[in-house]
Amino acid sequence: MSRLWEGRQTGASDDVLLELGASIQLDIELYREDLAGSRAHAKMLERAGILTSTDLGAILEGLNVIEREIETGKFEIKIELEDIHTHVESRLTQLIGPAAGRLHTARSRNDQIAVDTHLYVRRLAREIMEQISGLCDALIQKAEAEVDSVLPGYTHLQVAQPVRVSHHLLAHFWGFLRDIERFTHAYNTANRLPLGSGALAGVNYKTDREFLRQELGFFEIYQNSMDAVASRDHIQDFLYACTSFGVRASRFAEEIILWNSVEFGFIKINDGLTTGSSIMPQKKNPDAAELVRGRAGRNTGNLINLLMTLKGLPFAYNRDLQEDRTPLLDSAKNTHLIARALQALVRGMTFQKDRLTASLDRGFATATDLADALVLQKNIPFREAHHIAGKLVGLCSEQNLTLAQATPAMRSACSEHLTDDAFYLESISTINSTDRKISQGGTARIRQIEQLAIAKAALADRAQTWSAK
Repeated sequence: MSRLWEGRQTGASDDVLLELGASIQLDIELYREDLAGSRAHAKMLERAGILTSTDLGAILEGLNVIEREIETGKFEIKIELEDIHTHVESRLTQLIGPAAGRLHTARSRNDQIAVDTHLYVRRLAREIMEQISGLCDALIQKAEAEVDSVLPGYTHLQVAQPVRVSHHLLAHFWGFLRDIERFTHAYNTANRLPLGSGALAGVNYKTDREFLRQELGFFEIYQNSMDAVASRDHIQDFLYACTSFGVRASRFAEEIILWNSVEFGFIKINDGLTTGSSIMPQKKNPDAAELVRGRAGRNTGNLINLLMTLKGLPFAYNRDLQEDRTPLLDSAKNTHLIARALQALVRGMTFQKDRLTASLDRGFATATDLADALVLQKNIPFREAHHIAGKLVGLCSEQNLTLAQATPAMRSACSEHLTDDAFYLESISTINSTDRKISQGGTARIRQIEQLAIAKAALADRAQTWSAK
């Protein structure tokens, strides 16, 4: 079969043009969407009297055969046929003859690829939302199991204040839940029908785009045919959602890598998610977390790739837009893997309580609580209380002692108010420190139980929202 556009050209195409213009290696990933669009278009043409019922039956059966061939690896790929649309029409012609040539009536490859990518983004957004939902569920379960464990909270990567492990994990939960919202937005952006717009100006046939909308399950129809074939908003929003999720996942992966190091030792990672070294027999490398961090960088690059492609394009369609599939497919695959890997890491990590406690003590994590206790119970101005606590931390640091190990003489040298053992020990307790943070959204145990209930309800609500779409 000759290429769809060859009527105007004479002579053979240069090999470099064929290689440069071929997109089938990517388009084949959209075969489900391309066949769905063709089925809907064929049914619409039959309703419009352009196809006979016999032609429609033959086309639908032929498309079913093509789908089975692709799924079983029997479909032949030819680079000279450029894209998925030409491959399908070529094979359909072999299967059913001239009736296949009527299928392209009242459409262009421009609105074909637009509907393919809209359907693909819609499908992948749903799949990824399910994956992130599983990650969120894993975080809730781990947080619930670790609600009574305490670890250092950090600012500037220095020990700051004690927080419950549940509080730290739920901090990531809420961020990932917002990523589900971003994919919901991408889904909604893609839920607009471009098919029926033709090359850019509409078509010269009395078609039924409302039928196409209903058949393909879109919310609405593009009201401007040029906008329909030129817009890549749906891919842009999807790639932004992938990038945002990837950046958040990378930050979490970085913490997992740090926590798993010998220096921190806060967690142990399931052996199935680590690798060894070809030369150093002691090594247990957190490869899954490192690869999550690496994939996130690719997602960011893919978003920039698309934005740079779009920024200089006049309306309507330009062949540059063929480059939208590389970042789209790569980010979709990356994001699937990132979500699955993080879920496995969360479910498989085990917190090492003794190391958490040691780090809290070495980092003087309750120094702020001591200052606050002097303010609240001894009526000392905060700036003076801050100075007293800081002086004691300095003395302890010089002698390599924790706050709990400070001698009465050291405490007395800083303030007479610190000689009260009951007051002092109660003030520097890490568990007491967390339970003093009773403000809404704080790390107190009562607030953690409250937050877990809210998190479960929020996740269920999001799941119900997108599963109904």
